[in-house]
Amino acid sequence: MTSHLKVLCHQAMRQGFYVVVFHARGTVGCPLTSARLTEFGDPADLAQVVAYVHSRHPSSVMVAVSEGSGSGTLLSYLGESGSSSCLKAAAAISPVLRGQLWFETAMPPVYRWGALIHRKLQLSRYESSFRGVLDVDRALSCSSLRDFEETLSCSRPPKTSLNSGPDSPRVLAPSVAWALGERAYPAKDWDNYWERNEPLRDADEVGVPVLCICSQDDPLLPPASTLPLPLFQSNPYFLLVLTDRGGHCGFTLEGPEETEGGRTGKEEEEGGNWSHIAVLEYFRVVADFLKGEEKDGEYIQAGQRSRTSNMAPPRRRRANVMRRQRLQPTEERSGDEEEGNFTWKRSNTR
Repeated sequence: MTSHLKVLCHQAMRQGFYVVVFHARGTVGCPLTSARLTEFGDPADLAQVVAYVHSRHPSSVMVAVSEGSGSGTLLSYLGESGSSSCLKAAAAISPVLRGQLWFETAMPPVYRWGALIHRKLQLSRYESSFRGVLDVDRALSCSSLRDFEETLSCSRPPKTSLNSGPDSPRVLAPSVAWALGERAYPAKDWDNYWERNEPLRDADEVGVPVLCICSQDDPLLPPASTLPLPLFQSNPYFLLVLTDRGGHCGFTLEGPEETEGGRTGKEEEEGGNWSHIAVLEYFRVVADFLKGEEKDGEYIQAGQRSRTSNMAPPRRRRANVMRRQRLQPTEERSGDEEEGNFTWKRSNTR
């Protein structure tokens, strides 16, 4: 875990959040039960985690935040799950919004080698297990993140392997291969890999508000000019905060203590990053808004029951479930907008 993530977790817990940290398979010492690594935009594992946490806390408002490349998994999950997602809101700090462009854009050598060595160390831990399903030696000799990712996800296993057929799954149980669909097989090529893993491939299906915080001086992401601004201008569920400075997942608060003599560890933890403060406040506002909408819905429904009590018994309403309706066309919403009223509704998608 990065120091930024630890500070975010501490701040969230102090504000009354329950915190769950999701790690991709094969990282931070997690054991692997199948010879498979997570592709950049594969949300299958995250979907399992979200469903499990929701089953343990069904009445809680679930929200999620990602940092850096973790946005690939989060945004993919939101797109694939649509309005059936258990999450009520999401945020992405320094997100990778265009995965293919990120892998193809050269970053400063010190960051590139650091990230590449980290990925190679993860692979080398399971080197013997993966030799039958991919070309490990070629992956460990790659000098760029793109070549490494392409070797892991697009290359066929060595010809000597028993599973070297072009249509053979990667030694996965039939049930697992069925659940993964096309991701149970290597991608045909680099472009095909991103057809199924681009983070915003299903952006139109996202049914919850997503806050993205980006910086124009981020050294690890493509230039700010490549941001998909039309998405934020046309889609009401995507919100963008674009700053001049902040680096990658930085956004450190500046004040007299920092400019004169530096901050102590306690001051750094208490102050943290303004992006963390903004994200947690955003989550709290969304949660309060949803509670207000829920109360309004219950009040309206109670009035309807009183008028129809002699006609038929009402349906029992599930707690903490919102009515999912399609957004009204612009011309139909003009009346509310002129009056200054706004009603947020989750889109009726998958």
